[in-house]
This record gives sequence, structure tokens and C-alpha cells, in this order.
Amino acid sequence: MTITTHRIGLSRLTTLLAGRAAFRLMLYGSAALLALAWSRTDFSAYAAVMGAVGWLCMVVQSGGEKAALKLIPRARRTRDDLAGMLRALVAYVPLPPAVAAVTALVVAPGQRLTLYLLGIAYYVTLGCGMLGVALHRALGHYTRDTVHFAVLGLGMGTMAALVFLAGVGPTGYLLGLLALVTALNLALLPGLPRAGRPRAGLRRVLAGTVLLMGAADVMNNAMIGALFVELALSPHAAQSGDLYLITLGWGFALSILYTVQRIYQPQLSLRVAGGRLAEARVLARRMAGFAALGAILWLVVSAIVISQGLHGPLALGVLALTLLPMQALASGATFVVEHTDLRANARAVVVALAAVVGVGAVAVSLTGAAGAVYALGANPLVLGLALWRAR
Repeated sequence: MTITTHRIGLSRLTTLLAGRAAFRLMLYGSAALLALAWSRTDFSAYAAVMGAVGWLCMVVQSGGEKAALKLIPRARRTRDDLAGMLRALVAYVPLPPAVAAVTALVVAPGQRLTLYLLGIAYYVTLGCGMLGVALHRALGHYTRDTVHFAVLGLGMGTMAALVFLAGVGPTGYLLGLLALVTALNLALLPGLPRAGRPRAGLRRVLAGTVLLMGAADVMNNAMIGALFVELALSPHAAQSGDLYLITLGWGFALSILYTVQRIYQPQLSLRVAGGRLAEARVLARRMAGFAALGAILWLVVSAIVISQGLHGPLALGVLALTLLPMQALASGATFVVEHTDLRANARAVVVALAAVVGVGAVAVSLTGAAGAVYALGANPLVLGLALWRAR
């Protein structure tokens, strides 16, 4: 397979981005409808759940997606074996959390635990669907990606409208979303190779690649979940709804960057394998350095702003928006380093997660949602410094 197989022209790029954009816009619009339809207590409870467990989507999606986009374009004889093993994840990983959630819904429908289990099942199933469309894309089938996300966005909008018009509560809403993503995942399976009996060595290669390449996205999303947990345990737990809306906007902006990275990942993988490793390392180091410098400045200015009492959602949204360039640079550095030194990249994201959680433990207890947004600035700083030092 050659690089031309995965050449992305403007028309294809626009189509892929359009499907993802429809999904993200519906996600953000749905949150606004939910905030209007539910009481502040119900919306805060829903936001606390979604914020705390949303990182599980990346656990099942990111490593498998990146491994598929890295390994499958290079593979020849093992192409179907790799795709088949990842297809099995799409098919079977969502089953246990879905069964647990439905069981809890039957036994204790009004309990907070049931809401958490539904959120976990939804995000695991959603992540498996994203892995499924990535597999189709790695195999050269791009239409499934656009259709999947467009239908997902339409379904989410429809469910939010039902909440607004028919008074569906958080439990019913999450159950509807779980049914939607389950149906979409089942529609993805027929077009993917089934797992055979691959060599044990191939399984080890795939497992190691999934684990190491998924570390960055899992840790970046886990830090959001950790901040929601810290906020829920603080005296400012009622601000979970505000933080959820801010992180939705943050996620929407970053999702555009991540989508472009994934689309072009097969080409980067082939080029690095083709002898352009040194160039990639220089590029990653430069981006990491700029990310760290920008993050230092942002942390200083943001501390001054927050100390003046500017804690409203609009002010925090602006702060998060100004942090995006540094986060984008840090993300770009990790994207390149994933193809040059997986272990260094994994170490960097673990240290960055610890820094965010540590800063958040202090900042959230003092200023609530404002402290959570401030703690996000530690991620590009520590990540940038760690990757700048990597060789």
C-alpha cells in the first residue's frame, strides 16, 4: 500500500470535517437545550456525571484509532488481521458496561449510581464507534466516517428536542443516547474484517501500540474528568454545569485539530518510516518549546484575572479560548512524538496529568470552576517542557 492510498484532497477533507462539525455542533447545542429544559440541580448532576466519565471515550477510542492509522497503512499480509482484532473491540467492549447500566436502571432507576453507569456505558460505546469509523478510514473507506457522525449529531439533536418538549429527564436522555450509539456501532461492523488467528507477536505489537499511542488522549481527557471530581467534592459543586459548558466549547475547538491530525496520520506514519525521522523530531521540539513559553505567560495573566474576581462563565470561556493556541502546540508536539518516541510521549502526558490534578486540587478548592480552568494551563506547560527535553 502506498501513501497515495491515503491522499486527502480538499474535497475529502471538507467532507470529513463537515460530518464531525455536525456532531460537535449538535453536542454543544444539545447541552444548551438541556440547560434550559432541566432544573439547575438536574443539569448540574448530569454535567458532573458527563464531565467525570467522559474520558472513558478516549480509553477505548484513542489508542486503537491511532494504532490503526499507523499500522494498517504500512501493513500488507497482516492488514486484515490487525483490522479484525480492532473490530473485536468495537463489537464486544461495549457489552459489559451496557448490561451493567440496564441492570441498574431496572433495579434502581432513581439512584445517582444508575446515572453514572449510563454515562459510562454511553461513553464507552461512543468511543468504540469512533474506533470503528477510524478502522474504515484506515482501510480507505471514508464515507462511513461522514455518515456516522452526521447521523450521530442528528440523533443527539433529536434526543435533546425530546427532553425540551416532552420533559425527559437525565436518565431517559442517557438511555436514548446509549441506544443511538449502539445502533450506529452495529451498522459499522459488517464492513470490517473479522478477527482470525493472528500470530502472538502481532497481538503484542498491536497491544503495545494501542497502549502507548492512546496515552496522550486518555490523559488529556482524564484531567478533565479529574477536575470535575475535584469540583464535585469542593464547596463549589453547583458550578459543575458552568464548567461543563466551558469544557464542551474547549472540546469542540480541540476536536477540529484532533480530526485533522487523525486524517493525516497515515501520511505522517509512512513519511517517518521512510526516513524523515530527524525532521519530525526538530518540528516536535520547536512546537513543545513554544507551547511551554506561551503557557507560562497565560498562567501569570490568568492568575491576575481570576484574583480580580472575574469568575463568570463568559470570563472563564475567554480564558479557555486564549489557552487553546498553547494546547494546540502541545498537542501537535505529542502527535509528532508519537511517531518518533512513543515511550517519551507516554511519560510526558502522565507527568502533565499529575501536574493538572495537583494544581486543580488547590485552585478548585479556592475558586471553583475558575480554578479548574486555570489548572488546564499546567498541561501545555508541563507537556511542552517534557517533550522539549526529549530526544
